[in-house]
Amino acid sequence: MKIRIAFMTALACLIIGGNLMAFAPREKLKVGDLAPSNTLSAVTVHKQIGNVADIAGKPLVIEFWATWCGPCKKSIPHLSKLQKKYGTDRLNIIGVTYPDKAQTVEQIDRFVKKQGSRMDYWVVSDEGKMSKDWMQAAGQNGIPCAFIVGDRGRIQFIGNPNDRKFEDILDKVVRGRYDHVVMEKTKGHLVEIERAREMKNWEQYYKLTDDVISIDPIIFYNLHLDRFDVELMERENPAKAYESAKALAVNRQDDPELLAWMAEHIALSPSIPDDKRNLDVALLLVESARKGGDPKDTALMTSEAKIRMARGEVDKAVSLQRKASWSAPESRKEEYKRLYQEYKSKASEAKN
Repeated sequence: MKIRIAFMTALACLIIGGNLMAFAPREKLKVGDLAPSNTLSAVTVHKQIGNVADIAGKPLVIEFWATWCGPCKKSIPHLSKLQKKYGTDRLNIIGVTYPDKAQTVEQIDRFVKKQGSRMDYWVVSDEGKMSKDWMQAAGQNGIPCAFIVGDRGRIQFIGNPNDRKFEDILDKVVRGRYDHVVMEKTKGHLVEIERAREMKNWEQYYKLTDDVISIDPIIFYNLHLDRFDVELMERENPAKAYESAKALAVNRQDDPELLAWMAEHIALSPSIPDDKRNLDVALLLVESARKGGDPKDTALMTSEAKIRMARGEVDKAVSLQRKASWSAPESRKEEYKRLYQEYKSKASEAKN
């Protein structure tokens, strides 16, 4: 099936943020650059997942592969699992190949159909133009090779999709918590933060973490968790640690995911001894997260269910997790249902 305008226009809008501009020639495509767009042309679509219009404005993986490539076959179920995990509402994966002496269009089509649900993401082929504009431009010779593109059109990763670094970066990109340019800009600061922590130079540690958080509080959310652990575990000052956590519940309600992570960290992290947990603060954080976010957000519901379960409020945990499992997107429904069944079993045990 040839899609000449709709598919490639949607893809171009995603990559350059809706501004169909021409790119100046460059020596080499690299991580941190805007992804190519004006060179994209007609493709043959071998497999379609979701709607073309849904691609624009979301993170994207462009993966180059071939039917004859052994390592490419290994990456297929891995990519399918990631596509299912995030869903097309948050991520689109597009496998790209091209016909040559080793594989015709018909052979590519038969291969994709034979894979069935094992290859559950977009699969397209062209005459090699995309390979030239991406692979050759980036100096990449081996496949599989994946490009992670953030929602603002910048390349965040180039390399093997079977590399663990690929999955780690992809997760942060999907959550909107990674930007290569920002990470490079702050690399020296992050080294100094670790040094200050090792040397127990707390005045310098807090000054540096304040500086980095101010650059991008979404990307450097983890520094809030680090600072909490420093006060609670290293400085043995639980009062200050929990005072800061309570302040986050008020000051960072604009980042409900951060508050939920902090709540789960306090309630569930094995690194925190039970006698240092404050489950009241954990509950305060997750309740603030749900007020600041979407009340129907199933991830936040599940976070509160976990906190309620840690507090021994089993019935409330079961009720919340039941609602989360009903409302969860298909990509996470199985996971939420499994947790619901677990809580339900514990509730039954508690009554017997």
